[in-house]
Amino acid sequence: MLASRQSVRQHGLSERYLGALERAVRSPDTGARDAVVAEMLRAQIGRDDICDYYIPEVARRLGRAWCEDSVSFADVTIGSARLQALLRDIGGDHAAGLHQAPQGANVAVMVLADEYHTLGAMVLTGQLRRLGVSVRLMLGRPLTEIEAVVRDSAFDAVLVSVAHREELVSVRRAVTAIRAAGAATLPVVIGGGILETGAEVCAETGANFATSDVREALRLCGLVAEAGAEQMTGDRGQRPAP
Repeated sequence: MLASRQSVRQHGLSERYLGALERAVRSPDTGARDAVVAEMLRAQIGRDDICDYYIPEVARRLGRAWCEDSVSFADVTIGSARLQALLRDIGGDHAAGLHQAPQGANVAVMVLADEYHTLGAMVLTGQLRRLGVSVRLMLGRPLTEIEAVVRDSAFDAVLVSVAHREELVSVRRAVTAIRAAGAATLPVVIGGGILETGAEVCAETGANFATSDVREALRLCGLVAEAGAEQMTGDRGQRPAP
């Protein structure tokens, strides 16, 4: 909850549009979601802001509502699926006009099997692509497939999204397998909700770094994101009144 409040203040998010978007994704009316997004765009809220801040914040609020027993698990699941669809629609249309830098980095973004929190990885993938990075997104794939993909690909880094402490044992196994399948120097970065739990993520998983900041992750891995810097900030829009 604290992280949620800090995100709202830090990024100047509008409570009016956060509330409208949350109501829209809890409604079966697909037109309601389109109408809210159209209104946000008219209010000069950029597509990047909607993808990077508004959609994740609404997802956090849905999760908090479930923890407080004010919505059912089914409602949260459906709402989260609608947010992911919205992210694909908005982010996909926006990314279609971008071009990968000829010498851009090549990374994998992963959510391990049995991990159901995939929205953060999808948001991260969009951010990376706007920075000119080539991304292979792998959601819920078995360890054998992860090993094969890493072995057959020339990744510059692997970014793993983790939500809960309970997944750390599985993450450690995955990190070990990734290292065995790829170059010994292949950097592995852990991000996601796990970083808010106070866990010693790197020590417990064997990962090189832990951060949920996309630019910091690239910097730590020695990768350059300057080619897409203007694309990353090119559709931020202006901040509406809360």
